[in-house]
Amino acid sequence: YNDCVRHFGIDGFSHHGYPTVPPHPDAERSGRIIEQSEERLVVRSRLRCPAGELTQETTYLRREAPTTTKKWITDLPSQFGCLRYMLGDPAQATFEGYKRIQDDMGEDGVVGLCLNLPMLMWQMREPAEAAFYDYYDHHDLVLEWVRMRTEWLVEVARRIINLDARPDFVFFPMSGLITMQSVEIMKELSFPALKRLTAMFKEAGLVTALHCCGKERALVELCAHDTELDCIDPLEVPPMGDCDLREAKQQFGHLIALKGNLHTTDVMLRMDADGVERAARRCLEDAMEGGGYILSTGDQCGRDTPDENITRLVQVCEKHGRY
Repeated sequence: YNDCVRHFGIDGFSHHGYPTVPPHPDAERSGRIIEQSEERLVVRSRLRCPAGELTQETTYLRREAPTTTKKWITDLPSQFGCLRYMLGDPAQATFEGYKRIQDDMGEDGVVGLCLNLPMLMWQMREPAEAAFYDYYDHHDLVLEWVRMRTEWLVEVARRIINLDARPDFVFFPMSGLITMQSVEIMKELSFPALKRLTAMFKEAGLVTALHCCGKERALVELCAHDTELDCIDPLEVPPMGDCDLREAKQQFGHLIALKGNLHTTDVMLRMDADGVERAARRCLEDAMEGGGYILSTGDQCGRDTPDENITRLVQVCEKHGRY
């Protein structure tokens, strides 16, 4: 990503930095390649602990992003005891990996130090839809996981606040926070931690930002009025999202910075450079007045996005995005 920032001359906004948390002292983590060919690589990760054993498989296809093809949790009640061992000890968190990314970015952009909020365990649950059944069938276990995760995050947040070298900002990369839950479930499982953490970072003078692809309009309103969050993205348009950039700016632009919302498929991938320019200028017209707006794509650009479309976006920013 940092190389792309320099290649295209964009202002870097990276969210590739995470705390490094050592394994729980009573747990053992391992990984090995279980399949390898010209077209794919499959890695099996394993966690062994006093409560049992968990496995996950990740598939790496040629020229594609990695995909989790077997997830950690197949039966929540019988495997729940392993989760606290999976978290590791937050008091031992280190940040050297983040610092390397930050140093490499230099003056070409900013790098977010990422923290994942608690939510339904669809990214850990096999199959993903079982996470919704867990919410209703094992609600007490889901709430206990949220409690454990929140306390873990608070301890890591304290360590971040006490760092000598501060992060550029703290980032919450929460894909599908509403789409893969619901507004009601998000309010119960995720929002209390967000409110608590943003208040901690605000008091410490650290900037915070959040990503929530998919439905987000309700979250923008909640964050603007009920948290100390500084910036929210990507404000995706329908049908995958539910945001109108002009309306969001008018309603909430005085309370929270907005970042987005060029469509990565319909605009950046499928349009020509002139179409990208028209869409980008429309975003600027909708949201740049008065400041507090970052022109950006609605999510990451797909692999086959034409270089000339990204170049034209940069040109539009340079020509029309100045105050």
